[in-house]
Amino acid sequence: MANRVKKFEEIYPIFRIDEETGVIISVNCDLTIAFEVTHPEIFTSSDGEIDILTEAYVSAVKTLPVGYIMHKQDWYVSQTYEANLKSPTIRNGNFVAFDNELHFSERSCLKHRAYIYITRPSSDVKGRTSKSSKHSSLLKRHLVPKDVLLPETWETFLDTCEQFEYLLNGSGKASLRRLLIEEIVGDATKTGLLENYTSLSFDDRSLHEIETAVDGSIQVGGNTAFTYVISELGVFPPVVTNSLVYEPYSSERYSIPVSTGAFLGLGLPFNHIYNQVIMIEDRDALSKKLVAEIKRHTSFSEWEKGNQVSMGYKDEYLLEMEKSARTAVKAHFNIMVWERDRDTAEAFRSSTASALSNIGFVPRLARHDVSTLYWSCIPGNIGELGADNLLTSFVEEAICLLAIETNYNDAPFSKSGIKMTDRFGNPKMVDLFDEPLKNGSISNRNTFIVGPSGSGKSFFTNNMVYYMLTAGMHVSIVDVGHSYRRLCDVMGGRYVTYEKENPISFNPFYFKEASPQEEDEDALAELLLSLWKSDNEKVTNAELTTIRDIVHNYYAALRNDRHNSGRTFPCFDTFYDFTKHTYPEIFTANGGREGQEFDLTNFLYCLKPYYRDGQYGFLLNSRANIDLMDLRFVIYELDNIKDHPVLFPVTTIMIMNTYVRKLFNVKGVIKALIIEEAWKALTKEKFANFLRWASKTVRKHDGALIVVTQELDDLVGNEVVKDAIINNSDVKVLLDQKNYENRFSEIESLLGLSPKQSAIVQSVNRSLDHKRPPYREACVMLKDLTKVYGIEVSPTAYAAFTTKKSEVEQIQKLAETVYKGNTEKAIRAWSKGERAEHFASF
Repeated sequence: MANRVKKFEEIYPIFRIDEETGVIISVNCDLTIAFEVTHPEIFTSSDGEIDILTEAYVSAVKTLPVGYIMHKQDWYVSQTYEANLKSPTIRNGNFVAFDNELHFSERSCLKHRAYIYITRPSSDVKGRTSKSSKHSSLLKRHLVPKDVLLPETWETFLDTCEQFEYLLNGSGKASLRRLLIEEIVGDATKTGLLENYTSLSFDDRSLHEIETAVDGSIQVGGNTAFTYVISELGVFPPVVTNSLVYEPYSSERYSIPVSTGAFLGLGLPFNHIYNQVIMIEDRDALSKKLVAEIKRHTSFSEWEKGNQVSMGYKDEYLLEMEKSARTAVKAHFNIMVWERDRDTAEAFRSSTASALSNIGFVPRLARHDVSTLYWSCIPGNIGELGADNLLTSFVEEAICLLAIETNYNDAPFSKSGIKMTDRFGNPKMVDLFDEPLKNGSISNRNTFIVGPSGSGKSFFTNNMVYYMLTAGMHVSIVDVGHSYRRLCDVMGGRYVTYEKENPISFNPFYFKEASPQEEDEDALAELLLSLWKSDNEKVTNAELTTIRDIVHNYYAALRNDRHNSGRTFPCFDTFYDFTKHTYPEIFTANGGREGQEFDLTNFLYCLKPYYRDGQYGFLLNSRANIDLMDLRFVIYELDNIKDHPVLFPVTTIMIMNTYVRKLFNVKGVIKALIIEEAWKALTKEKFANFLRWASKTVRKHDGALIVVTQELDDLVGNEVVKDAIINNSDVKVLLDQKNYENRFSEIESLLGLSPKQSAIVQSVNRSLDHKRPPYREACVMLKDLTKVYGIEVSPTAYAAFTTKKSEVEQIQKLAETVYKGNTEKAIRAWSKGERAEHFASF
C-alpha cells in the first residue's frame, strides 16, 4: 500500500538560483555550483590513462575544505533513435541511405550526461549529518545561518570551485563546464536539470508527486524506481581498484580495462542514475571519535567478537591516516533504476543486483530510506544525506568507484560521416576526414585499410565509399575483383575495365588550354621518370631537372603552336616528337651535355614502346578518356591484366597520375583515390618515388590516398610500404585480425601500435551481440585515437555492398532475368527475399 508524501511544491528543497553567479541555494542555505563533465569514451583508455584521471580527481577533491561535498551524478536515460530523413546525407544520397536511416529508426539508445555538484553546506551541516537521515528537510526546516550572508563566504566558495575545475581540466582527460542558469532551471524551449530530476527524463516539464511503497520502490514521474545503496564498508569486496578488465573484449594476452564505476554506469543498459558522493572529513575530529570508539570497543571486546573486528578496522584506519597523512572522507554511492512498466523496472532491479555482485559488492536495496535518498540527491541538496548513509574511507579508495567514461562522442548525424554504430549498437556518423582534420586529430586524410580474407574489408570499403559520395566527395577506385560493380550502378559512376579489344587508355598530357600548373608539370615529370628508370636505378638531380625542363618547354611549344593556329594535339606521341626533334637544341643551349647531364638517347629508347605503333602505343594517347579527371565516381577494374608485368603497374600509375591531376584542378571538394591490391605494383622501386611523392602531395590539395590490402606478407619488411603508405596515412582501419593472431607482433611493429592500441584491435569481433541485427566490427585509428565501431547496415545496403560470390551472382541474375538490367530494383527485391528462381515458371 503506497503512502502519500506531502505536496512536492510545498517542500521542494531548492530555494533559488543566484542570477549573478549561478549558485544553487538550498532552503538550508547550502551553496552549490553545478558542472557538466565530459569523460573519455569507453573502451578507449589504458590502465595508465585511467590512473591519470583517477589521480586528477584525487587531487581536485583534496583541495576542497573540510565539510565540502563533491556530488557526481551520472544520468543514463534510454531514448529512441529518430530517423533524420531530411538530413543532407539523405537528400544527397538515394534509396540506400534512406533505408539505412529507417533501419535504425526507434532503436533504443542510452544517452549519458554527467554532472558534478560542489556543495558548501551551511554552518549547521553537522547538526544534519551527525544525526540520521530522518532529519531531512522533507520533515523540517532550518534557520538561515549568518555566515552564508557574508561576502567572503561566497568568494571563498567560488574560488574553491574554480580551483577544482582547473585541476580536473588540467588532466587533459576530463572537461568541466559550468552550467548556465537556464540549463539548471530550464527555459521556454527546453527543460532544465531540476525539472529533469523530478520527472526522470530529459524532456518532461511536469511537476510530479512522489509516492513510496513498502517493497522499496518509489513512483517518480510515472516511473517505478528502485535504489541500490553502497553506504557500508561491510558490502565492499576485499580489494577495490580503480579499473577492472572488461572480460568480453579481452583475451589472455590482450585486455581492455574500464573504470570500476563503468560497470554501474554504461554497463547497465537501461534507465538509471549513478550518484557518487564524497565529503571531506575533519581529520582531528574523526581521529578523536575513532579513538573514543576503540576504547569503548575494548571495554566490551571480551563479550562480542564483532567488537574485536570493528576495533581492528578502526585501529588500522587511524594508523594509516596518521602514518601516510591521507585525506579522510565520508562517501556514499547509490544507483536508482526506473521504468514506466513495473515488471520491467523489477527486471532492471535484478540486473543491477547482479552487476553489483559481479564486481564483488553485496547488493543492498534501499527500503525505508528510499525517498530520503531520492530527495537528498536533488542537485544542490546533497547536504541532506544523513550520517547513516555515509561510510568512512580515504579519498583514493572512494574515487575508485567513480564512473569516468562516456559514450562515443560521434554525432548521430553528420554531412561527411559514415553510418556505423558504437559497441552498444547506438547509430553514429563517423567522420574520418573533415572534423578530425579541423580539430587536429589527423594531419592528412590518407587511409590504410587492412584485413585478412573474409574479414569484411571490401564490405567496409563499399559502405565507406557510399557515404563519401553522398557527402559530395570525388572517388576513384583501382580494383582487381569487381567488388564495386553494383555500387557503381547505384551511384551512377563510370566503370572502366581493361579488355584486349578495347584496352584502357589515358592521356596524361592533355590540358584544355595547354597550360598546366607547375604541380601538374611536376607530376608528369615523376610519371616519365617512373617509365624510364628500371628497378634500383638511381635518379640524379640533373636527370630530374632535365625531364621537368622537357615538359615545361613542350607546353610552351604547344601554346605557341595554338597562337599560330596550329592543331598539335597534346598526347604522348607529340611529346615524344618534341623531345626527339626540338628539345635537343634547347638542351644544348642550356649547357646540357648528351650522356653526361642527361642521356637523351636512352630516354627516348626506353619510352619508345609507348609511341605510335609501339607495343603500348595505345596507353598514353587517348582521345576519348580525357574527361576522367572531372568525373565524380570512377572505378578502374584491372582484373584482366593483374598478372601482366608491364601493363598492370603502368596502368595503375596512369590512374594515379589522372588522380593527381584531379587534385590540382578540381577545387572545393575532397578527392579520394582508393587502391585495392593494385598498390603492390607500385611498391617496386621503379614506381616507389612516384608513390612517395603522391602520398605526400595529396594532403595539400584536399586529397586522400586510400590503400586497401589483405596480405600480411606484402606488408612486413617492405620499406616502400612503410615509408610511402603507412607513415603517410594518419587514418588506419583494421578489420578482424584473428587470422593473424600468431603473427600480430609483426603488425604491431609495422604500424607502431602501442599496447593499448593492440588490445583494442584484438578486441574486434570478440564479443558480438547476437540480439542485434547481423554486424561486424572494425577498428578505426585516427593517429593515436583508437575506437571500435560496428558495421551494421539495412538489408538493402547489405545487398548493395555484399561481395560474397553466391550473393553477387543471385543479385546479378535477378537484375538480368527479371528487372531488365535495373540494378536498383534487383537490390531492393533481393533484400526482401526475391530470387530469380522464383520467376522461373513464368
